[in-house]
Amino acid sequence: MNDRIQRIISAQRVNMGGNWIEQPLPHGSLERIGPFLLIHHWQELLPGDQSPLEIGVGPHPHRGFSPVTCIYSGALRHRDSLGTDHSVTAGGTQWMNSGSGIVHSERPSDELAESGGLLEIIQFWVNTPRAQKMNPPSYQPLSASETPSWEENGWSISLVQGEWGSTVSPIHADHPMRICNLQCDVPGANLSVPVNRDWVGAIYVLDGNVRINGQSAEGHQMAVLQKGAAETIELECLDPVRVLFLSGAELHEPVFSHGPFVMNDIEGVQRAILDYHDGKMGELSE
Repeated sequence: MNDRIQRIISAQRVNMGGNWIEQPLPHGSLERIGPFLLIHHWQELLPGDQSPLEIGVGPHPHRGFSPVTCIYSGALRHRDSLGTDHSVTAGGTQWMNSGSGIVHSERPSDELAESGGLLEIIQFWVNTPRAQKMNPPSYQPLSASETPSWEENGWSISLVQGEWGSTVSPIHADHPMRICNLQCDVPGANLSVPVNRDWVGAIYVLDGNVRINGQSAEGHQMAVLQKGAAETIELECLDPVRVLFLSGAELHEPVFSHGPFVMNDIEGVQRAILDYHDGKMGELSE
């Protein structure tokens, strides 16, 4: 018996700054899963003839964690107080470690805003261990062509971070984990996903239907992965399906968060707020 799936929950639909998104985490009494603090899934057909400044998220600060964005359709432009101005298109990832503090904006590319089209992204937040929280901030883009990808038993696997067998992602993280996007269009196709016995995580279904260790899950549902004896998670495609698989070691440290700051105590958050208002995280105009 595979004992790794604790439960399956449905995402909540929430309004974030005028954008309707699916939020599987946090959810009810489930505040976080190991190092994973938040998952937001945004899918919207942009009408075109818009200014980039009308859509997306304008300049805002972060400290103490990594906001990571997977782009599934369209293109996302990242600008930050380090001087970065970079766009990632479908199939790529933007991994930003906010470290001691950074100000950034996230908006659809100029071309997408002007011409219109589908934008689909997932942003998830990865907590940073206490020892690394005040390291310098950094930005790691990963294009579709740079993402380690392969086919296995009818499934397409894209490794965003971590290791899978002898394959290693170029993205660096401060905590042991594996992040991958999985897709299958072949009903009945099975995939065994290796998972460390002591790791936890979240298996989020973007769309389609899949069996996860024999339990059915559909689009906008998330399976909660717990520690257990089994070293694989068994997926079976029921109809064309896309899955974001987050897994990692637990992080046994206190979490005190307030908006865009994730620290270990209230004093850390208060210092982050003061440092931001004092300009110590840099500046970024629209």
